[in-house]
Order: sequence, then structure tokens, then C-alpha cells
Amino acid sequence: MTLIRPFRALRPAPGRAGEILAPPYDVLSSAEARDRAKGKPWSFLHISKPEIDLDAGIDPYDRAVYAKAAPSMPRLPRISTAWSQPAC
Repeated sequence: MTLIRPFRALRPAPGRAGEILAPPYDVLSSAEARDRAKGKPWSFLHISKPEIDLDAGIDPYDRAVYAKAAPSMPRLPRISTAWSQPAC
């Protein structure tokens, strides 16, 4: 029998979802994502398309892109009120 269990998740603080929400990574080009995330430091695009925070000419598969993405997710809930406490 399959057992479904709840999991801990990060949820945007009330009123902050618009600053964070982003389409799936393969819907926008890097240029479109860069434009959409401009002025939105909490946009999930900084995690799903980390090349937007590097030089516009960088190959999205360059090691520097992965290095940029690695620390982004764990950092978000610690440094902003944009995220609420993890929920169970």
C-alpha cells in the first residue's frame, strides 16, 4: 500500500508570493528570466535560472552557473522575511 506523508515546505510570507513566484525554468529564456527577475531579489528565478545573475553571455551549463545556484536555496529562508517558517 502506498503511504503519502506530509513534507516540510517553505511558503511565502503573506503578501510576498508575487515577489517569489516564477514559471517553470524551461518556459523562459535566460534573457526573459533576467528581465522578469530584475528588481525582485526573492524571485525563484534566481534559483531555477541562476545564469541570470551572471554575465549575459555565459553558457547556462557553465560550472559557474551551478556554483552560483548551489548556495541560493538554503540562504533564502535565513535572510529575508519573504519566506515564512517551514510548515509541516
